[in-house]
Amino acid sequence: MRIRSQSRLRVAWAFAIFWNLVSAPATFLGAVPAIEQGKAVAWVALIFPFVGAGLLIWAVHLTLRFWRFGVSWLEMETATATLGGPLRARIAATRLPEDSTVHLTLTCINRIVTGSGRDRSTWEKVVWQEEQTVAREGLEPGPDGEIVPVSFRLPFEAPPTRSDNPNDRIVWRLEASARLAGVDYDEQFEVPVAATLPGKTPALEPQTAPVPAPSRPETSRIVVEPDPAGGTRFVLPAGRNIRATLVIALFSFIFCGGAALFFFLVRSGLRGNPFGIFVTSVIGVVLVPFTLLMVLITLHTGFLRTSVVAGPAGLAVTCRLLGLSWSLAAPSREIGDIAPKVGMQIGMTPYYDLKIARATGRPLTISAMLRDKREAEWLAAEIKQALR
Repeated sequence: MRIRSQSRLRVAWAFAIFWNLVSAPATFLGAVPAIEQGKAVAWVALIFPFVGAGLLIWAVHLTLRFWRFGVSWLEMETATATLGGPLRARIAATRLPEDSTVHLTLTCINRIVTGSGRDRSTWEKVVWQEEQTVAREGLEPGPDGEIVPVSFRLPFEAPPTRSDNPNDRIVWRLEASARLAGVDYDEQFEVPVAATLPGKTPALEPQTAPVPAPSRPETSRIVVEPDPAGGTRFVLPAGRNIRATLVIALFSFIFCGGAALFFFLVRSGLRGNPFGIFVTSVIGVVLVPFTLLMVLITLHTGFLRTSVVAGPAGLAVTCRLLGLSWSLAAPSREIGDIAPKVGMQIGMTPYYDLKIARATGRPLTISAMLRDKREAEWLAAEIKQALR
């Protein structure tokens, strides 16, 4: 099966042109004269031309990428991949340099659409994700460029491709990217994935050697030490997700600053107007709780310290955040499997917690917030080993 890469070029240009055709007249015929007249509230309207400039830059960037690499094709060995089986394919990347290192990301996405009409919004939730890197030695020469081999093992528990409900779809997306001088290579493909038929097991690749246990990444900051009371202590220090903390803090800062500016401009422009005061008060009821929530998420991501003590007696988890602490525990006889699960995501980047199955009661969750899935798998394996 041959799949063409998804091009966002037409959508980018259409949206950028439409936005600027609407915002430019409103800015120069409405906002600028109002600013010259001393109306402070008109400064808020300048955000629209700045957004329009950003959209034009995005469209130009996609155009340069298309001129450099053209269209890529994904050739699958079978018409569809099957859950629990392998996904084997080849990416024909036109004009990709032969010394490139290609990063592949296969993601199962739950695409949810809410609202209707102009209020429609789309949210993509990461259900499952796997990554791998193809070094330049792994690339194969092709007629028009390099061939990138693709080989993933699909999980049994993930959902198959589903499109019967346009507001609740399951999409499997393969992204191939390479950081290059000038314009980077970045293409996406939608891959069809089918469910395993009842009573049938997908063909598995023969393994000549046992699967190695998850190893600790060199960049891991988790501290492993013996606990004085017995067992092993795993300490997940605060500040282990600097990038995620900075991104969330940036959005919190922009939102808080924008909200403060909005209140200042609206109140100064509608001073003495009862209706204006009422409107700003209603908006404040929504903005203040959301702003506090963003601040709490920033603090939780940046300053949470988690300590896990595992031993033959059981498991004890202690979390500390700015002087506050809370704990949870479970005896060994109640603990089942321990596996990584997606806890939060920023964009399409998932961060993994550990889900602890229990013989009775609801599962427990260790708030690990680990970006590296391999690190989460290693931590889960080490905790299970310490419980024995």
